Amino acid sequence: MKARDVIAAGIVHLSQNRLRAGLSILGISIGIASVLCMMAIGDGGKKIITDDLKKFGGSNRILFDTHTAIWKRGHLVRRTTERYTFEDIFAIEAECPSVFFVLPTAADRYRRSTVTSQYGGQTRTYVEGVTPDYAQGMHWEVQHGRFFSENDIEMGARVCILGAEAAVDLFGEAFAIGEEVKIRFSWRHPAIRCRVVGIMAPKGRSLHNYYSLDDIVCVPLTTHQQRLSGEDDIMRFTLFFQEGADVYRVIDSVKDVLRKRHRGKDDFIRYRLPNRSIRHLEHIQRVIQISLGSIAGFSLFVGGIGIMNICLVSVGEKTREIGLRKSVGAKRIDIFYQFLTESICLCFCGTLLGIAGGWLAAHGMARLAVRIVPVVPTWPVVLSGHWILISVIFSIFMGVGFGVYPAMRAARLSPIDALRAEN
Repeated sequence: MKARDVIAAGIVHLSQNRLRAGLSILGISIGIASVLCMMAIGDGGKKIITDDLKKFGGSNRILFDTHTAIWKRGHLVRRTTERYTFEDIFAIEAECPSVFFVLPTAADRYRRSTVTSQYGGQTRTYVEGVTPDYAQGMHWEVQHGRFFSENDIEMGARVCILGAEAAVDLFGEAFAIGEEVKIRFSWRHPAIRCRVVGIMAPKGRSLHNYYSLDDIVCVPLTTHQQRLSGEDDIMRFTLFFQEGADVYRVIDSVKDVLRKRHRGKDDFIRYRLPNRSIRHLEHIQRVIQISLGSIAGFSLFVGGIGIMNICLVSVGEKTREIGLRKSVGAKRIDIFYQFLTESICLCFCGTLLGIAGGWLAAHGMARLAVRIVPVVPTWPVVLSGHWILISVIFSIFMGVGFGVYPAMRAARLSPIDALRAEN
């Protein structure tokens, strides 16, 4: 018999027993759908965190802060004396090869400043002192006007940039470019006037930060130091490094530069890695994948046993047919492939149904989860191609694994005994 005739014979037999074949396919499809559904939901959660990190510059960055004091068991041991300077920033950019650029900022994240406009608008928000590279580093586009220039930094110009929501709070629907706002850093500081030179595009609120870039007001870093806070030190900066670089080597190189410039002291250095959120999520995903994989493995194993049972029943029903085919010249390998084809077809069809069911179930669960727990407006469903490929390969493997024994049993039947059998 030709190969296509053998395969066709196996498929025809399945079509003659649709209900039995359908129930076997359903068992496989449920296991495949459950795994793909959870993988799609989990990968969607990873995408949410990745996109959220991009709102504040992406994951290839390190946030350096200042330890102002050393504490031990809740008691103050001593206060640190060293602080970051502009020269430190320039040295890090020059001496650390994996560093793209460094964004120093001046802001008190625990203190909101009062900003008012001549139209009566008022907002209490965070006022940050930044450099011209801030918009590039934070992936923040200017919607109207311009961002700060090097001349604004050198001159300590009284200009400001408004976030999208801050512009609405201060000016409503009026065009704010060229208008003036009053900024009072704290009750102890006098208010200063700043001219609005730019309005930033809406950025959206982050899941990890207690404030939004859309709410803040930016001024040149030197303006913040000289006219608002009165502090010359740089309390924090954000370092952007090359993708693929070893983050801990980058940190060590930055520490080496700072130690050389601060008489060997490094007790004032503190850093935070935003990409830890992605790593934690990946660890959680792996645990979920192992757990779900084990559960799905048991369900698929049970489904495979069901398929093996169906194939054995099929062998019993077609015993006389097997004997007749062998008597007219059919070989053992032909009979073997005929019954193995039935098993593979059952698993393959179950996988295709499971892929479609997993995709639909993932979308349904995503919509339901957002309504029950409104953490984000929409939960993306990411069904990766490699999971689909793994499902297809696994289905073929199952079809072969659970179909070999019935196929071998059918192939070993004696033609005489098979013809004598009563169905």
